[in-house]
Amino acid sequence: MRNSLKVLIALGFAGLASAQTPSITPNGIVNVASYAYAGLPSGGIAPGSMFVAFGSNLGPAVLAQATSFPLPTSLGGTSVKVTAGGNTYNCILNYTSAGQITAILPSAVPAGTASMTVTYNGATSAPATFTVSANSFGTFAANAGGSGPGSITNAAGKVFTATAASNPNEAAVIYGTGLGAINGNDAAVPTVVDMTSVPVEVYVGNTKANVSYRGRSGCCAGVDQITFTVPSVTGLTGCSVPVTVKINSIISNVTTIPIAPVGARTCSDPGGPSSTLLDSVTAKGSANIGVVSLARVTTNITLPVSIPGFDTSFSTDVGAGTFTSYTPVQLNATASPFGVQTVGTCTVSYTRGGSVAATAVLPKTLDAGSAIKVSGPGGVQNITKSVAAGQISYTGVFGTPGTTSTYLNPGTFTITGSGGTDVGAFTAVLTNPAPINWTNKDAITSITRSAGQTITWTGGDANTQVLIGGTSSNGNAADSIGATFQCIAKATDGSFTIPATTLLSLPPSVQVAGVEVSALYVAANTAPVLFNASGLDYGIAVGVVETLKTLGYK
Repeated sequence: MRNSLKVLIALGFAGLASAQTPSITPNGIVNVASYAYAGLPSGGIAPGSMFVAFGSNLGPAVLAQATSFPLPTSLGGTSVKVTAGGNTYNCILNYTSAGQITAILPSAVPAGTASMTVTYNGATSAPATFTVSANSFGTFAANAGGSGPGSITNAAGKVFTATAASNPNEAAVIYGTGLGAINGNDAAVPTVVDMTSVPVEVYVGNTKANVSYRGRSGCCAGVDQITFTVPSVTGLTGCSVPVTVKINSIISNVTTIPIAPVGARTCSDPGGPSSTLLDSVTAKGSANIGVVSLARVTTNITLPVSIPGFDTSFSTDVGAGTFTSYTPVQLNATASPFGVQTVGTCTVSYTRGGSVAATAVLPKTLDAGSAIKVSGPGGVQNITKSVAAGQISYTGVFGTPGTTSTYLNPGTFTITGSGGTDVGAFTAVLTNPAPINWTNKDAITSITRSAGQTITWTGGDANTQVLIGGTSSNGNAADSIGATFQCIAKATDGSFTIPATTLLSLPPSVQVAGVEVSALYVAANTAPVLFNASGLDYGIAVGVVETLKTLGYK
């Protein structure tokens, strides 16, 4: 287990060093496990935790790694100092390289605003400001980027995977960093002490789990572990069940754990691939997945004043296709490769400039032909192939953007792929869902994150799921910071409450020129329609009808 943790925290990549002055990237100091951006509620660094600082000329061209205890405060010609509360502290180094360093913030550093400098070969960077939070936990993830399957193990230290899943009532251990300060030496082999004074809460899905230990791991300085019991709740099984850690009002990054019913060790999800398929693709060594979606998005924009000729409500009809090939390692490091989410749960992703944070897991994309044809009551439309940075994708806009489209009115659509180099021809017949009636849409004018938010609706049937999500950010510039969330419920439920643990992961939103740039949506989602094609292990088509409104998050 110690070696696998070292892989997860070995985040230094070699860069080209020179005698130039070191420079820390603006907002480039983040928790080494969560990668939560500065500016997010969880973007602070806790005393005693590991952080990564990005920049240039921070260290040697070839990564230098500390190999024995006590860990040093100078490594490979690099040292790091933090000034806070009128005092200066030497950080404890794990790794150093030209492009980034990984270190431990001393437990003595007080909470509040702090500044950091990096010195390499006698040259010192300009100070970089960051926030020190008393507690700010991040969970390590298999993608080394803070999302998707977490570094969550059984009691023997074996990481749970889709074909070696956890069971209800089983002990599980989360590995991360950020529980807070300790009384001992941060540079030494940590003492395993239960930090009962830290109010740690673990949520599996939206269910609070029983926590039996929260404290340093005996393996590595700065690494924490939290032992909890997987809840036994009806319906709380699946391959990507979200897990979050809450300390006071600070919520960790969201990772996932696979949970299989008692008596099984391979997970499965309603509407997703069977456990038999998961076993077979693991044995084969790869999984080729195709997803085609048709979506109508109706957007409602709230303006401070009316603008003549500007339509504040319009619908856009779009189509998309992805065809990807995963290795078993990639499957076990990807948030939801089969596009399935456990009903009754919520997930959160961090965004910069409106785009979800990229991960290190990039499966091979597959060629399914030059275009995918969509035939329906309104005629024929194409979802066309494009290639960017070696990645193949398929997209189509049906109608004129910014004006109301009628192509995806409720009805039956035939989706046809002629086939390409990697994926053969296929056909799927999809009945697009009628929109559900979001009954309290007009009553929700803003959201108080700490209070949660109930959504109500009518319509839908037993085969329809309701997607509830949104995004909040501190602006709309390329460097704006935000987070996006999505929850899923059964249409027959009629209501769902977005938990505060989800909403507190989002930053408070801001207006741009008096207009809200954050939003909330409710969507009807069809059950996936399976299709077969040579070259694919699993192919599905889905239809979505979404209503989105702009609003603020407080």
